Amino acid sequence: MKTSGISLRIATAVILAVSLGGCQTISIPNIDILKSPEFAEEATNFAKEKDYPDVKDAPFSPTDIRSDKQWDEDVRSLQALRDGDGRVEMVPGPSGSEAKNEYEALKAKVQAYKKDDPISGPVVQSFPNYTPRR
Repeated sequence: MKTSGISLRIATAVILAVSLGGCQTISIPNIDILKSPEFAEEATNFAKEKDYPDVKDAPFSPTDIRSDKQWDEDVRSLQALRDGDGRVEMVPGPSGSEAKNEYEALKAKVQAYKKDDPISGPVVQSFPNYTPRR
């Protein structure tokens, strides 16, 4: 029993040594993307142009964030929406004649738009008995 444990340890050590030796012999090529012909123009422009800001010119703190007061107001408005009673204020809709007039105005607008359409032509009345719902 002792010999199988020792031989297992020796085999594990040999496999580990071979694996580490194999990893050491792999040579990874040194790839420089900026020197490749595909990026030669970009690399030369990058070296010539200095439109990138320096780190020393960066502001110490951000200048485009909301103030504390604005954050508080926004949070309070969101909390009011969350804690509200969930009711939606109902606005009375248009009367029957107003809805009919709006429908006719929109239909005239569509007719004017479709006059020069060679495929479908002017819109044909498709709702002969239209009555607006309330």
